[in-house]
Amino acid sequence: MTSYSTEVFHVDAGDYTDLVGAIGSAFSNADTWVNVEPVVDDSQRIEVPGIFAWFSARGPQVPIGTFVSAGSNMAASVGLNHGTGRGASERLIAGGVGVPERWVLKQDHPRTGLVWEVHPRGVDAAAVARLLLEGTSLFCPISVEGQWIATLHQPS
Repeated sequence: MTSYSTEVFHVDAGDYTDLVGAIGSAFSNADTWVNVEPVVDDSQRIEVPGIFAWFSARGPQVPIGTFVSAGSNMAASVGLNHGTGRGASERLIAGGVGVPERWVLKQDHPRTGLVWEVHPRGVDAAAVARLLLEGTSLFCPISVEGQWIATLHQPS
């Protein structure tokens, strides 16, 4: 069983170079992924409690963006897990959040979110970072403070 190291860091809207670096690191290492979650006022979170969350038709209230590196049998992927329901890809377009043309939308599900497959030669770490930051901000019903918590998970 592989053990993983986790690096947690903060990302500011005006300077996301550390996030771009983490995505670049994940891109070059198999079994590595990066998660991004906007910083919000925790007193405004309203999550579905306990077992009722299993039966909810929606994802998390505060969205989570993820980049997963390519593996031996899978392409790299970019995902946005959100709680905004159906038609999220249309809301991204309406909100002015651009998705590179070469990415292939594999999933637009109201509970598990959006997932794009990215060919390894098509990974632009800055484009991935922008989508994760802009997408999680757009889908968050709570005021986003212009900061995110990011985690880089990689084999130790």
